[in-house]
Amino acid sequence: MSELPGGLVTVADLYRELVAMRGDVAAALGEIRVNAILIGDNGRDLADHEARLRNLEKFRYTLLGASALVGVIAGVASAIIAAGAHP
Repeated sequence: MSELPGGLVTVADLYRELVAMRGDVAAALGEIRVNAILIGDNGRDLADHEARLRNLEKFRYTLLGASALVGVIAGVASAIIAAGAHP
């Protein structure tokens, strides 16, 4: 809006701003439509990548748990062997 002395805003000022905003909104909607077309199948690819990442994270934590379990078993076995070697 134009800054007028005394803070007076006319209907013409409001109309000009409304027309400008309509143009901005129309341009933004056009860009959104273009982006939606460009993304298209990429949405499925993105979901697939997310699923793959979750599976990799699950596998990583499974390996971490397995290695901790093997460490505990090895510790217990070495303690048993060490106790048997020194009566």
